[in-house]
Amino acid sequence: MKKIQSELPVFYETAHAELASALEMLAACKKTNSPKQALGYFMHAKDEYMHAKCFFKMLSARGKRVSIKTARDFRFTAPALITKGYISNKGFLVDTMKLKDFIAFVYTNELLAKSSFENILALVGRRSEEGGEISVIMTDELRHHGMAKKHFLNHYPALQPWQLMIYRIRETIHNKGRKIYDANLKFLDQLLTPLYKAMAYLAGTIAKKLNLNEFKRKGKNLMNISSNSIL
Repeated sequence: MKKIQSELPVFYETAHAELASALEMLAACKKTNSPKQALGYFMHAKDEYMHAKCFFKMLSARGKRVSIKTARDFRFTAPALITKGYISNKGFLVDTMKLKDFIAFVYTNELLAKSSFENILALVGRRSEEGGEISVIMTDELRHHGMAKKHFLNHYPALQPWQLMIYRIRETIHNKGRKIYDANLKFLDQLLTPLYKAMAYLAGTIAKKLNLNEFKRKGKNLMNISSNSIL
């Protein structure tokens, strides 16, 4: 049971990341005027949707084996894609980034995703059924990475491969920063939730002690009401 509980956040976050990638690539598909490029973005989005579906299936299988309370904490909600930072509330990346930066972003993040999946593969076991599905996903990510690299270098020949490495380092830092931000949110939730509950309990206790009869004005001479009344 402890192993499953440790796996839940891994599959939960990964499913969100893959679904966000699918939406980003679909937005890029709609944005481009090149039919060939649109097809490439569309097929990429289709792969990411399938990846998300796989991880949500793995998440669901584990959610059925834990308590309802724990399962609720890992239930998917669409707004979480924004609150967790997988999609910006300012718009899709293709709308907010230069095309060169967007392609470099895809190039670096596909490689980073493949690296993350290696850790997940070790978690579920390479010879398991889930391990086989993740291996296929890793192959897709490497293919996406290679296509983005080829497109980048074909359209921006003045840039060298080592410059792509700079993009990769930058995105690695951004990803770690997002994880730190998410960890801080969870810490604050654990810290403040008891405080909120204590305040609610205190307010409820005070409300119980109020004499609500004082609110009944019918048949009363307001001039005769005690000066200590809350009316």
